[in-house]
Parts: sequence; C-alpha cells; structure tokens
Amino acid sequence: MEAAEILSTARSGSAPSNWVILPLRRNQVALAMAGWVLGTVMGLGLFIALFLATWPDNFERGTVGIIITSFFLAILAFTGVGSLWALLVDGLRLLRADQSIIVITPDTYCKQDGNKITLVPLEEIGYVTTTGVRSPNKQSSWAMHRPASAPNYDPEDRQVSATGVVGRFFGFRRKPHGPISVAFVDMRTNKKVVVTSDHSYAHPYELGETLSWYVEAYRRNTERAESKGSEALNSQEPRGASVEDAGRAGQQAGRSSQ
Repeated sequence: MEAAEILSTARSGSAPSNWVILPLRRNQVALAMAGWVLGTVMGLGLFIALFLATWPDNFERGTVGIIITSFFLAILAFTGVGSLWALLVDGLRLLRADQSIIVITPDTYCKQDGNKITLVPLEEIGYVTTTGVRSPNKQSSWAMHRPASAPNYDPEDRQVSATGVVGRFFGFRRKPHGPISVAFVDMRTNKKVVVTSDHSYAHPYELGETLSWYVEAYRRNTERAESKGSEALNSQEPRGASVEDAGRAGQQAGRSSQ
C-alpha cells in the first residue's frame, strides 16, 4: 500500500484490527511545553539577574572572575534559549497535530510528521533499538510485549550508594542510560530512522517492542510461506517424474505389441 492510502485508512476509523495507529497525543505535547516554559523563564530570568548582579564588577577583577561568571552565564543562557527553541518546536507540532501519526501494519511502517512522510516495508527494517526507558508496569491494549511482572528495578537499584544514609533515606535509583529514543535502520539506505524521542505518540518502550514484534512476525510469516512453497514444489516433482515414466512405459508397450 502507498503512504497516502495507509494514512487515509488509519484516519477513516475503519482500519483493520491488526493495525497499530498512534496519533500525536496533544496532552503529552502540552505537558512538555509547560516544562519548556518553566525552563525558558528560569533560564533567561536567572541569566538576566546574574548578569545585572555581576556587571561590571566581576569582569574587572581579573581572568578568573571573568571565566567563572561567563561559565555560569553561558549555562543559564543555554538553558533559557534551548528551552525556548524546544517550546517553539513543540508548539508547531501541536498546531499540526492532525498531520502527525504513526501507523504500523502487518507489512509496513508509516509515519507522518507534518509534510514529512516516512514509509518503510517491514522486510527492510533492521536493528530496532529502544533506549532511555524502562518497561511500564501496565501494558497498553495495542502493545505487543510482556508487561513487567516485578517492580521496575533490578537488584542493583536497591544497593546502598555512596551517599550512605542520604541515599537510603531518599531511595536513589539508577536511571536508564542515554536519551529516550526508538529507532531502526532502513536496510535500503543503511540509514538510521528515528521513530520517536519522547512520549508524544506512546510510551517509547511499548512502541519499540511492538515494532520489533511486527518485524519478527512478518519475517516468520515470510519464512513459513517460502517453506510451504518449497514443500509444494518438492511434492510435485515426484508426481511429474512418475507421469513421464508412465508415458515412456506406455510407448514401450505399444512398440512391443507391434
């Protein structure tokens, strides 16, 4: 199926039950925007306050004062400007939420993000990876993975850290390493394709595991179809040989009778 047909079917409300349809979750994007607003206000606000408090005295007391003050000003400026940029990006995503959707069919992965459409056959998907998140304790109805049967930590999470009593009191736990990401490699181009880097479509762990499940299911079905086809060919070959033998035997019998 073409991308336009997949997207129109997914939005029609009459898509097959074995399709996974994940439109952009507006509430998740709005929640992220609230965090970016806070980061922008705090970052730029503290930057202005620190600048006014240190200018020009700290910049007239030698190299050390300039370096230290500039370092903290740079951190606050980066936090404020970075949060502002992320706020604008999520704002645009929220405005075009009707054009943001992920669809996984039994043979195709399709994602629309505004005017950008990504369409990859499942047979061309390899190395599906999910990083930065743990499995949720409660499994969504559409997800294809085993829900966690035990609390979401490993035994090492319960070990007392170097903080001693403080660590024991606050119950510090190790977090998954790396940023949130669900991605795969398009085997046609050998390039990385990012499915999501946040919770805006679904829980990243469930999305990654479901995509992996569909890819594996497609490959299993393909292998079964190929094995059945080869078995059918093998079963027909002896029959063909017996028909030829029978024909030759009939010709020989006719010659002998003459």
